[in-house]
Amino acid sequence: MILEQARKKLQDITGKYHIDDQEVTITCKTLTPEEAIGNPLHDDYPIQLGKERLIEANFMGKKGQAFSDSYFNYKGSVNDILSIKLDRNAKRAIFVSSLNAILAGLDWMPEAIHCKDDDLMRCGDDFMRYIQTLPPEMDNVLLVGLQPRLLETLKVKKQVRVCDLNPDNIGTVKYGVMIDGPERFHENARWAKAVYATGSTVVNGTIDDILSANPSTCFYGVTITGVARLMGLHQFCYIIRANQSPYAVLG
Repeated sequence: MILEQARKKLQDITGKYHIDDQEVTITCKTLTPEEAIGNPLHDDYPIQLGKERLIEANFMGKKGQAFSDSYFNYKGSVNDILSIKLDRNAKRAIFVSSLNAILAGLDWMPEAIHCKDDDLMRCGDDFMRYIQTLPPEMDNVLLVGLQPRLLETLKVKKQVRVCDLNPDNIGTVKYGVMIDGPERFHENARWAKAVYATGSTVVNGTIDDILSANPSTCFYGVTITGVARLMGLHQFCYIIRANQSPYAVLG
């Protein structure tokens, strides 16, 4: 389990810094859509539709965030975070956002904070420049998790299939592409030359299946920043790139 492996690495790090005592606390809260992404041009992002919320952890003045469809507010020590049972989305969201905050607080990476307002459009533009560098033979692309701006961008240059967990999306056509459910994932992964998956798969528990199908999967968004850093996973995140971080690895 990739998240358990990341937990072990985080335990080793916090042990070296001697911050796993009861005096160091982490606070987590749920952000409103406006707090999370501001007021972007489009209104079709999952967080605006009430399907997800952004969980924000604060550790030693540094923040880390994670998307989840299940959430609660939380306050605890680093030891509490390291021992939290990762058996539900809400608990994984607390762990992942806290992991991001801890690594930022220790200067292992920049703060994993979602972009806002016009930066959401700039993300799509940056992604366009990125996919233009891919080899021509990588023409079949699977997008795991419907991210509207990335789908719009991919549709211009590639043959695209999309898998999503949201039943409101499954079976509908978005930007000319039929949205498949999770039962089509393995078929679509075999078809694809490249897979881009939402980093929130590390919270919803599907990341291991995705990596098993395609170890070179590139994960997008801020949620997975810390886990990608610890586990050497490919990641695309405009806001991390914009901050000129050396830690975001592009697939």
